[in-house]
Amino acid sequence: MSDFYLRTESIKQDDILALSVTNDSDLNIISTLVSSEPCLLEGSRGTGKSFLMKVAQLQIEEKLKSSIAVFVSFNISSLIDTDDPLQFYHWMLAKTLKALVNKLRKKGIAVSNYSANLLSNDENNSEAAVEQDLKSIVKGFENSYRGKSNIDTYLLPDIEDVKEAIENICDDNSLERIYFFFDEAAHVFRPEQQRQFFSLFKDLRSPYITCNAAIYPGVTYFGDSFEPIHDCIFKKLERNIKDDDYLAYFQDIVLNQSDDALKRTIEQNKKLFNTLALSCGGNPRILLKTVQDLPKFNTSTVNQMIKSFYRGQIWSEHTELGEKYKGHKLLIDWGRDFLENEVIPAVEKYNENRRLKGVEQASIYFWVHKDCPETVKEALRLLTYTGVIRKIDSSIRATRSELGTRYEVKFGCIIALQANPTADSQNLFKSLSLKKFPEFGKNHSSYRSIGEIKRGIEDEENFRESVKIMLQKPITVLQLLTPWQRDKLTEIRIHTLEDLHNKTEAELIERIYNVGPVRARLMKNAANAELLEYLSG
Repeated sequence: MSDFYLRTESIKQDDILALSVTNDSDLNIISTLVSSEPCLLEGSRGTGKSFLMKVAQLQIEEKLKSSIAVFVSFNISSLIDTDDPLQFYHWMLAKTLKALVNKLRKKGIAVSNYSANLLSNDENNSEAAVEQDLKSIVKGFENSYRGKSNIDTYLLPDIEDVKEAIENICDDNSLERIYFFFDEAAHVFRPEQQRQFFSLFKDLRSPYITCNAAIYPGVTYFGDSFEPIHDCIFKKLERNIKDDDYLAYFQDIVLNQSDDALKRTIEQNKKLFNTLALSCGGNPRILLKTVQDLPKFNTSTVNQMIKSFYRGQIWSEHTELGEKYKGHKLLIDWGRDFLENEVIPAVEKYNENRRLKGVEQASIYFWVHKDCPETVKEALRLLTYTGVIRKIDSSIRATRSELGTRYEVKFGCIIALQANPTADSQNLFKSLSLKKFPEFGKNHSSYRSIGEIKRGIEDEENFRESVKIMLQKPITVLQLLTPWQRDKLTEIRIHTLEDLHNKTEAELIERIYNVGPVRARLMKNAANAELLEYLSG
């Protein structure tokens, strides 16, 4: 099978538009991202948030010649550990300004001594000195996981000085606006970091600045000072399998990265491909990965892939989240048990009863009462984060006019339980009804076992210990690295995640035979993206 790009970080900037597939919903999101209003883009892992922000960045640079787009990734945030109570705010500010100064330099845009003075509290007033100061602060924070560090944050400017400096830069160079795109906006298991991020997001509001950020569903903490409804435009990146253009859209995504042989195979096996596309529940990365991992494209291998991935791997990845972050283990394990032992059997029983009655209505949905225990809601939020379920809507009336939240179980998790998933897929899909679902009331018996579980969300010490343990894991845990990449890293004695993180591009070029600068950079980016996503869950 073809080798696909499974992450945006692995794609060269010049190739983004060529690989882009957009429907009306995507175009609406991109239009919002290039508008003057700040935007939060919410979506589960692998749904394409980073990709759409890259497309928006390229559109700004191509069409809005009087604007600058700066892409900033905060994916290394899990490694920050200092005594500074505002460590995340200071690190994110320094990283943002460093990216801005670097982008201005690449564009040949001048920064006056006055603006440079505003961007740093250092007595040096040159652009180069400012960039060096910011680089030092960023590196200090990012190396702090090795041991508690004291960072000279006195060099950082006041936020009002930052906004004044950007206004001056725009005025001096006839620029209308600076766009910041924040990827991996805040670590999902560090609520204090998320609160500090949204403080920065709001603090940067200015007639000359627009901030956009990608966030995850269910596990984002905005803090007391930030209100998504009032402080930004809030967009969700979701793809409903019932949409008219769903199958054509996902076919185009795969064909855009396929060689001629695979294109012919997909055209000849359209029903098998459609089963894989529906199974992924709107997640492009999952579809690309399952297609890529097929040894052959036939009924037998597709059935085996669906059973293997949606019965095993997708659940293993969710469970592993609890192994990484012990403070969440009980909640994560309970959520999996609830889905596997209560929800999915209830959905199957519901569908079977409808079949026996000759009613062509089926469900992959379930409903939970709005007054169920908070720990139940937290467990379900973690399931939306990993993408096993999707929250459809809230305040939905069910039996006896009670209010609750409606969720969708990933299509693949339902058909994977059938003896022949590809044979049953089409009938299940055609008979799906959003109005039909099993209900779990506020006092459902399955909640009893979660009554004594503490949420454990705010346990910073537990989090730091988890990160230290994970850094000692072997690189084999990074499942999206190719066998060639893993072999090459092992050859130069990179065995653990920490070994990998500590190696630079230059060291990879020097030590790996027949790897030049471009390939080393792509390899380092891909490895870093996989490593940091592993650390973030």
